[in-house]
Amino acid sequence: MPTDAQYRQLLAFRTMLRRFDMWSRQAAAERGLSHVQHQLLLAVRGSADDRGPTVGEVAEALLVKPHTAGELADRLSALGFLDRVRDAEDHRRVRLRLTGAGDDLLHQLTAIHLEELRRLRTVLGGIDGD
Repeated sequence: MPTDAQYRQLLAFRTMLRRFDMWSRQAAAERGLSHVQHQLLLAVRGSADDRGPTVGEVAEALLVKPHTAGELADRLSALGFLDRVRDAEDHRRVRLRLTGAGDDLLHQLTAIHLEELRRLRTVLGGIDGD
């Protein structure tokens, strides 16, 4: 049975998650992006595949349908932050890659997000599951 302290910890954690999400959305908006566009840039840069992820892989990371990820990629491409590149081995596949401007923008957002996560570490590390 959870203790009163665990209920308080869980409430604090969930509140902090909501605050972080709101803060993150605002940080992206201040740079002209929606929060989902920011997440797509992060999914491209954070991909384990050096060739860049496919739209389907990005859709999985964002928990959206592939056509939604494709539309987001189109918008980011139109803004000059993302390129679509044919896969060298399988020309049917299209890989997503950040442009220099996209990489610069994501670097700015990531730096402030990492700083915020360091600040939140005490809350994130203080959850006791026992």
